[in-house]
Amino acid sequence: MTGPSAAENAVLARLDLESIVADAAELIRARGENPGETEAATVEVLASLCERAGAQVTLTEVAPGRHNLLAEIGDGNGPALLFLGHSDVVPAGAGWLGDPFEPRLIDGQLIGRGAVDMKGGLAAVIAAMSAVRSEHPDVRLSLLCTVDEEDTATGALRYIADAPTAREVRSAGEPLPYTACVVAEPTGLDTVVACRGATNFIITLRGAAAHAGNPADGASAIAAAAIAVQTIEDDARHIAQQAPAVPGLISTGSWNVGMIAGGHGTSIVAEECTLYVDRRVLPHEEPEEILEDVLARIRSAIETSGMLNAERITVTGQLDMAMPGFLTPPDSPVPGTAVRAVADAGGTSSIGGWSAACEGGFIARHHEIPVVILGPGDVKTQAHQPEERVQVSDLLVAARAYALIALRLGESSR
Repeated sequence: MTGPSAAENAVLARLDLESIVADAAELIRARGENPGETEAATVEVLASLCERAGAQVTLTEVAPGRHNLLAEIGDGNGPALLFLGHSDVVPAGAGWLGDPFEPRLIDGQLIGRGAVDMKGGLAAVIAAMSAVRSEHPDVRLSLLCTVDEEDTATGALRYIADAPTAREVRSAGEPLPYTACVVAEPTGLDTVVACRGATNFIITLRGAAAHAGNPADGASAIAAAAIAVQTIEDDARHIAQQAPAVPGLISTGSWNVGMIAGGHGTSIVAEECTLYVDRRVLPHEEPEEILEDVLARIRSAIETSGMLNAERITVTGQLDMAMPGFLTPPDSPVPGTAVRAVADAGGTSSIGGWSAACEGGFIARHHEIPVVILGPGDVKTQAHQPEERVQVSDLLVAARAYALIALRLGESSR
């Protein structure tokens, strides 16, 4: 296909940049810092915008003040294209030149917490859904917006707990609900087909308390934790030296010890110390197996370390959060459709991988559908930072691309 068709141009003509920016600004004002706040105000605004676009909105309570949103349009019979987003933002923090939740438009950029991650993308999705519905009411589109993506993914976990798996749907002889998923996270409008998952472990080391004047009477959990951290660092170096999992798309897994808590005072041998650990996982890796392996490595390292009373140290661990990765074959139809759609929308897009994590892996695994990440703004240089901003022209290109993807995939599924 060389450029949009006349029918597609009729849809694109319905997209208005001023309205998209206004919707993104309204979503930014709704806040939703996580942790610290709920997403209630954001979901209320989002529901209103979706209903204005003609969508049927369903809210599912995940926790008090925290609701997943599912917006659906289209009266056709085929499976829907699913857009995926989240309603929370990371805490604003310091370093802003103005109120982070009072959007500013400066030099063609919308500034505010969530402008890039990911309220700009949500506004673009809603605009695209509305434009498609106006011209092609039979095309089925859905937007799933989850809570708590920035922390422990309770919204996504609730969704997959409720929604039938692809295997269950096929066993019941029912049609699959979705044909593909587009995650509207910021990729600079590139088409991401490979994404690592994010796993959080809590590793607890327990020893025995004693007076600091007689450390031989106890077993220091902090000393054992130091060995544990070194063991994790050793494994991090080992996996970093491995060949890329998918050359050009996904590198390797990684470790990060993000927080340590332990001890009661300088004059007490610490009886307990806890490590809060991030492990980025490849699509084929299983978090439970990784946890079992690292615990065994830590126990062995402590036993052979020569530390005082090592035999009195116990090491336990738990899986705090697991967000799976995904890999969509880059030469399959959905990525190609996305790349061409961005080009026809006035932008450029290349197929690649992503160093961050997102909830697309939940969808890929649960519904067994191809997933791509595609959205306005740059996750590396703009997200989770003071003066977060997005180029407003990219919001329009994203909305145009989403509309073209919806039309072209919707046509193929009918």
